Amino acid sequence: MPSLRAFITTLIVGLLAVPAAWAAGGMPFDGGRAAFTVQFGDAVVEHSIMAVTVMPNAPVRVTVAADSTGAGYRIDAPEETVFQISDRQWRFSAPSAPGLYPIVVSDTTARDTVRLQVFVLRPWDHDGQRLAGYRIGHYEVRTRRGLETYEPPRGFIEVTDENRDVLVSPHFRLEQFLCKQTDATPQFALLRSRLLHRLEEILATLNERGHDVSTLHVMSGYRTPYYNRAIGNTTEYSRHLYGDAADIFVDTDGDDWMDDLTGDGSVTKADARYLARLVRRHPTPGDNRFNGGLGIYGPASHRGPFVHVDLRGYRARW
Repeated sequence: MPSLRAFITTLIVGLLAVPAAWAAGGMPFDGGRAAFTVQFGDAVVEHSIMAVTVMPNAPVRVTVAADSTGAGYRIDAPEETVFQISDRQWRFSAPSAPGLYPIVVSDTTARDTVRLQVFVLRPWDHDGQRLAGYRIGHYEVRTRRGLETYEPPRGFIEVTDENRDVLVSPHFRLEQFLCKQTDATPQFALLRSRLLHRLEEILATLNERGHDVSTLHVMSGYRTPYYNRAIGNTTEYSRHLYGDAADIFVDTDGDDWMDDLTGDGSVTKADARYLARLVRRHPTPGDNRFNGGLGIYGPASHRGPFVHVDLRGYRARW
């Protein structure tokens, strides 16, 4: 196997080159759905690229779904991190150092791949309000409604100049979800795989409806509790604090404003309603991972209309 540093460098360089064809235009939309499904711990990965997280030194099962039809599978991972259990299952032992450790699972017959962007988290014991000098603030210890989704995070993605631009799903990059309290690195963030899955589904639906959209504009993704209060939000349980919420709009012309989705010649709350209707097209009955909030916002003096999407674990509308 290659050295750990060489392996990671090669994969990151490859990932940075993937979206170059988007800018050239003329390519049909590819939803990035994987030819087979991989489970990384509790995360079910159905796309060809997906970010997943793990605490340092933690063991995680990596499994190809039983209904996958490939004749054989292999895994490529940083040196000495993977032990094979069966022909479709491995144990990944997370390194002790936080960072990005990509894993590639391949169908050896069809040559299809699933690339897991494994982020080993930087642990935090919530002692004080800063992590390595980065101001995070205070998380509520008592969970809302007793839901696990409201437990204080045990660790964060450490964002560096080297990893902030990597793909975390087929059409989204890590930097789109970072807290806006600073542009400097290192900083820390939370990002849940299920949110990326939801956004990819929304993006695919937009393209099915005839909108040529290569990604969604994430106006706000992760927020630290400190930043959330600094911008005037009083809620202590905002899903932005937990890494599974995004304020989104469609912006194909890059003017930081919602596009005219309805085609009526103006950009109004009607465009946010249109986007929200597409979000509602893909409910997942019985799967609480994708139950959550949906909010519709009209334009203001400093921004255009947008839609809030989160996966809090129960239905909420406003």
